Amino acid sequence: MPQDTLCVDRIEFENYGLSGTLPVELGNLTGLRYLIVEEGTTNGTIPSEYGLLSDLVIIDLNFNELTGSIPESIYDLPILFQLDLNDNFLTGTISQSIGNLQFLQLLQLQVNQLTGTIPESMGQLTYLGVLELFGNQLQGSMPPSVCQRRDINNGMLDKLTADCDLDDIPFVNCSVPDCCTDCPF
Repeated sequence: MPQDTLCVDRIEFENYGLSGTLPVELGNLTGLRYLIVEEGTTNGTIPSEYGLLSDLVIIDLNFNELTGSIPESIYDLPILFQLDLNDNFLTGTISQSIGNLQFLQLLQLQVNQLTGTIPESMGQLTYLGVLELFGNQLQGSMPPSVCQRRDINNGMLDKLTADCDLDDIPFVNCSVPDCCTDCPF
């Protein structure tokens, strides 16, 4: 008699005000494809074990109170197409390894406390359609390889935001409309 196996494919809490921390044990759910915990008071760090969930296609943890840096292991998820971490308290830099996320279509990191420069490797994300980086402490220039991915240059990137207004401190050099689509803050 064959044994039935059960698999958790999706964890989704939207608008529920979920509190507490993200459990490390979710890293044991090897069939997990969707991790969506939005608009709560979830705090603490993103467990690095989540980077072992090779079936993940969506990580959506926006509008919470998450701290710490984005785990390096997240950048190795082979089929991730949405990484939505906006409106938290994440710190650190955006790793050059972001270029490993070859199927990424949406990257929202806005309104955090990220520092450093925007990695040149983001220009390798050929399927990226939305890239939002405003409301951080990023500086320098938007890499030309990212600007070349814009839809006005026959690329797929149709929304690109950063702190690119001349009054922004720190400032990301990204001209509108040639590269960025908007400078929201």
